[in-house]
Amino acid sequence: MKWCVIGAGGIADRRTIPAILKDEKSTLVALMDKVPETAKAVGEKYGVEYFTDEETMLKSVECDAVYIGTPVFKHYEQAMLALKYDKHVFVEKPIAMNAKEGAELAEAFKKNGKLLCVGYMMKYHNLHEKAKALIKDGAIGSVNSVRAQFTCWYPEIKGAWRQTKALGGGGAIMDLGVHCIELIEDVLGEEIVDQKAFYSTKTFSYEVEDGAVIIFKTASGTLGHIDVNFNVPDNASESKFELYGTKGYIICSGTLAQEEKGVLKYLYSPQGDYVAAQNRETEKPQEFFGEESNLYMKQIVKFREAVESGKLDYFYTDRAVQVQEVVEKIYNEK
Repeated sequence: MKWCVIGAGGIADRRTIPAILKDEKSTLVALMDKVPETAKAVGEKYGVEYFTDEETMLKSVECDAVYIGTPVFKHYEQAMLALKYDKHVFVEKPIAMNAKEGAELAEAFKKNGKLLCVGYMMKYHNLHEKAKALIKDGAIGSVNSVRAQFTCWYPEIKGAWRQTKALGGGGAIMDLGVHCIELIEDVLGEEIVDQKAFYSTKTFSYEVEDGAVIIFKTASGTLGHIDVNFNVPDNASESKFELYGTKGYIICSGTLAQEEKGVLKYLYSPQGDYVAAQNRETEKPQEFFGEESNLYMKQIVKFREAVESGKLDYFYTDRAVQVQEVVEKIYNEK
């Protein structure tokens, strides 16, 4: 698969381009960035042709797929441009600034027989896949409570588009919360149907929220909450994903991140009668560990294999739109 990249700095240079190069059946043929210095530096780094205009690149270079790693407000426009040139598209999360744009993109790609995927890589973490399999097998019974904590330290940075609502669409919810929503729905196999949130800009001075607490209910009645923060130091968060059921628990620590690390603890501990004294004896859980492989390469490979098979599946594309519907409801309530 021949790839072109739109938006070559940031996550593209740090994670996605190296992931493309790790896939033996993918190759990078060109990249674009609107900042000339970035385009030149990254292009020379990887030894490919580079541009400062995306349409010029798409007109000039033969490719099969386009990766878009630009600020969110550009996703819709650039994905539609790539579709105009008959390309499959892999776009960073979130899919677009709002659910309407996302739905229009999904419909356009379906209509034209091109695949559109969104960069929600955390569902490919082997420990999250393990959690999903355990839940499907009923290993902790009926899941009743879910918690997710995802944070990063993100102080004021000049020119940082994530700190400007018009460019990123929101703050911690739009950047980190969407990952948690998508992952929870994937692991549980059901959608979030009701949600509320408290959020604020408490620590920093930018216009988007630097912290949020989201509470939710799924279609089956599972309750949960999501904590997302731009104002918690990286080493001060355990980055946990917890699921509690009628027969036990699954706790993933250190897995909500860009690398496939961490540990999953699983405890099967069903209880019969009510114990009034509630004397809690600590049981030792089973432990499973992260593979430390490349989450970004996993999603690139999945994308490529789907295109090669000719069986284009838009399930996760539609879910990405639904995630934005949840986010919009949260923002519109305040």
